[in-house]
Amino acid sequence: MKKKVFIIEKTRALACIFVILIAVIPIMSIAQDQNPSVFAVVEYMKVKQGDEQKYIDLERNYWKKIHQERVNNGEIVRWVLYEVLYTGSNDEYNYVTGTIVADPAKLENPFDQIDPATVLKGEDVDRIMKETNDSRQLVRRNLVQLVSSADDENPIGPFKYLAINFMKVKPGNEGNYLEAENSIWKPVHQQFVKDGSRVGWSVWQAVYPSGAGSDFQYATTDYFADFAKVGAADMEGAFTKVHSGKDIDKLLQETNDSRDLVRTELWRVVESVP
Repeated sequence: MKKKVFIIEKTRALACIFVILIAVIPIMSIAQDQNPSVFAVVEYMKVKQGDEQKYIDLERNYWKKIHQERVNNGEIVRWVLYEVLYTGSNDEYNYVTGTIVADPAKLENPFDQIDPATVLKGEDVDRIMKETNDSRQLVRRNLVQLVSSADDENPIGPFKYLAINFMKVKPGNEGNYLEAENSIWKPVHQQFVKDGSRVGWSVWQAVYPSGAGSDFQYATTDYFADFAKVGAADMEGAFTKVHSGKDIDKLLQETNDSRDLVRTELWRVVESVP
């Protein structure tokens, strides 16, 4: 009974994703040939001022153990807790968790093999669940899929900070947008990695929710090993190296014509498994 109470909130919204996901995977083939089937369940949390440490302690002392067991069981690849930097009381969310899954079948029952009473032996599971619910509000949940990265063999590398760029693609321009990311920006970000200004870059496509009314259809991520590297990339130098002889203004215009950059957020890693 405790197990069911403990996981019901986590599983309710994901219970039907797998069936629907299988139906849409065949049409999500753009830029997939170079990447594994990597998905991320992204959960946005609102933590009240003054409750931040309580929330972090709950994630660190209890939920991290649960997610470590999920990694051990092969249910997930990785779990990360982020703090969204430069937020205030009026912002929609200020913490985010990301759970990386390499097999879409694992999305159907994401905690199926977990017995919290066993993992958290000696702890009051009902109390932990109540304190978790009291410590934060789960604002929303997204399912996203990896479609491109600077390093196709190792798309998710070690990092401490990441900049998230949320994109709204103009109607009819999805193909043009992905072409711009892969032919124009991917080589630039690969050069940034070579130059040491960042440790990775990737593009994620929104699976659910999705559509023209969604907050974003794509998000790009710039990964940094330390704060000093944020914003330190030599954009002009990288463009000159990888697009020598090309009209840079024209390349930038092609990008701007295909999408709108809605906003950029800076996230800091607080905890992770592994």
